[in-house]
Amino acid sequence: MVIKMEKISLEKQGRILIPKKVRSKLRWRPGEELALIVEKNEVILRPFKSKSAFSSELKGCVSESKINPLDLKNLWES
Repeated sequence: MVIKMEKISLEKQGRILIPKKVRSKLRWRPGEELALIVEKNEVILRPFKSKSAFSSELKGCVSESKINPLDLKNLWES
């Protein structure tokens, strides 16, 4: 998915407004929690998943694996 880059402004309180067409394309709704990640002077926003939601999604996926689901949970916390 490519959306043409848009210029936005940082408000005095540090807030930004994500344009409606971007929110619509990503299906982000008011009140949705996002994870903010900083990598190499860039900001990345992703839908936030709690540790419990993340680990429950993995349930059954690693049944034949040698990976301990608790180890994955610990990786998530770091």
